[in-house]
Amino acid sequence: MAKGKENGQIMIQTKKLIHFYISQYEMQARRKQKRPGNLTDLEGRAARVWRTLKGARPSRVSSNVLEDYHKQIKNIMYFAVRRQREKVLKMVREDMIPKLIQLDLGLLLPQQRDALNGEFLAFLQRQMPGAICSKPLFVLYPRYVHFQLESKILDLVPTRPELEFPEALEMKRHFILHIGPTNSGKTFQALERLKLVNRGAYLGPLRLLALEVYERMMDFGVPCTMLTGQECIEEPDSRVTASTIEMADLDEQYEVAVIDEAQMMADPERGHSWTRAILGLKAQEIHVCSSPTAEEVLKHLIELCGDTYEIHRYERKTKLVFEDKPFEFPDDVRKGDALITFSKKSVLDVAGRLEECDVNTSIIYGSLPPEIRRRQMRLFTSGKTKVVVSTDAIGMGLNLPVERIIFLQADKFDGTDRRPLKTGEIKQIAGRAGRYGIYDTGYITAMGEDELDYIREKYAEPELPIEKVSLGFPQVLLDLDEPMDDILKVWHSVAPSAPFEKENVDEALFLYELAYKVKGQIEDFDNKRMLYRMITCPIDIKDKRVVDLWLDYCRTYSADVSLPKPRLERRGWQGILQYETYYKQLDLYYQFSQRMGKIIDEKWLKREREKTEANIMRYLTKGKADYIARCPYCGRPLPLGYPYRACEECRRELRSMR
Repeated sequence: MAKGKENGQIMIQTKKLIHFYISQYEMQARRKQKRPGNLTDLEGRAARVWRTLKGARPSRVSSNVLEDYHKQIKNIMYFAVRRQREKVLKMVREDMIPKLIQLDLGLLLPQQRDALNGEFLAFLQRQMPGAICSKPLFVLYPRYVHFQLESKILDLVPTRPELEFPEALEMKRHFILHIGPTNSGKTFQALERLKLVNRGAYLGPLRLLALEVYERMMDFGVPCTMLTGQECIEEPDSRVTASTIEMADLDEQYEVAVIDEAQMMADPERGHSWTRAILGLKAQEIHVCSSPTAEEVLKHLIELCGDTYEIHRYERKTKLVFEDKPFEFPDDVRKGDALITFSKKSVLDVAGRLEECDVNTSIIYGSLPPEIRRRQMRLFTSGKTKVVVSTDAIGMGLNLPVERIIFLQADKFDGTDRRPLKTGEIKQIAGRAGRYGIYDTGYITAMGEDELDYIREKYAEPELPIEKVSLGFPQVLLDLDEPMDDILKVWHSVAPSAPFEKENVDEALFLYELAYKVKGQIEDFDNKRMLYRMITCPIDIKDKRVVDLWLDYCRTYSADVSLPKPRLERRGWQGILQYETYYKQLDLYYQFSQRMGKIIDEKWLKREREKTEANIMRYLTKGKADYIARCPYCGRPLPLGYPYRACEECRRELRSMR
């Protein structure tokens, strides 16, 4: 093997590699094995292995077969050393190991072969002694790359995450923690302070909450700008910016900032945005609104930064009472009810059944466009609809005049498994009952005796305090030479100090893999900072048409000053889904344009959003009966919460036909 240079290191010579292999095999042979077995015909076995090796070709040997060769030679070397069989030892040293190295190198990519150097051998000797006797280079080299990248990451990123924000550390900020359950007025008190300042910020989890704060500030006569991932409503001479948490500006100086729903910093998907704001926001006075579960971890973060804090505690302003009897659907429905289920399909199913009973219904679920959610809330608030049917999206700060919360289910699918509801989830949702200023008491019930018992029992349990907070990816790592996916994976694998845990990077890796397949068509694929903007663009990766448009934008964004506009694909059988997908595509058009510095046709976008919102509202106002779960064979409605696709009678018939 010739000498070459890679990254300033001299590529290793074959002679040195052979010497390393032999020394490792001999070292392992001198160690006592737990169950060495008994090799009676050592010479015959060695000859057979050598014949197999001699006929092997690198292009036809898999990693598993090669691993087996390593282990067989290890076994032969063990007995040859123990029995002092010089002839066999000579065959291993002079024939088998050189051939094994040839096969090992043949399985590597050219750039991997060129990068083998003394540092790699030193890593194996120090970190993985004897590993070469049972694993091929194809397996060991990636571990070396991982080790190197991990070392670089540890050099670049401080072991204490708060040190990533030196300007905030120097400020000696003061935190006011507003700690209390839902319906306790904690956010109201923080906003009362915000409206008095000349330069302030509100950071919340939802566009609807940012819009609510924007409107409240404007009503107070405080010029306010609203900034979210979907839009920007800018007022001249703004004193306050109301944003979603992801839009927090850590370069801006504020007098006062309000961070809402801070218990969400434990969320593996979005929580890092709350952690980032708490550690890095440059404001002299920061009001943090949270449930009691996050109090201890909030105090810990503040102390890590060397800042001061005070705590204001709040009690719920209205009573919460569990009803004695389980809810009967639809007979027990009354004005002011919120019926809770945990999927969009179930929400539309329940709303369709209520529509057939002449019960006007508002609908709320996560993938509903924010403006539609707002309109549905207004219909309920104004009394034009009698009840609201919602997923757990109702629990996140949505202020509705709900008197009673009804759990139609006591379990949910969380993306991985179907599991019972947790105490915190139940309290967050149940707390929306009994809106202060409208009702003196809120009521909670559930459909089914067992479900009501479970909800009542879990609600009575104390919530476990949050022990982990999510930590975001540090973009300084984008300056490393390694591939983006390796950087993300290795960064995520390095455990941070308590109480931090790394954000989930699965969606970013999923989008990276899609982009990698067409990297030749993406102009800035090798520019990691541009690529990172692309793969962290928030989209619904479960919607294929949205993902397809995202990939088109990755390939074509550099072709013009603006992005191609998405088009509505009309598919009658998809009903409301086609409009929801189109709305997501409009959001993607805006967000991708913002990230990549493209010109946005604001008038067209506003017009298309309004038309799409009107179409979605049309489906939600009338025609919900189309979404009632029915038996595909006889067409009869299935019982609410029924676990099978076909009704019981049709299932019996199908079984009898088998």
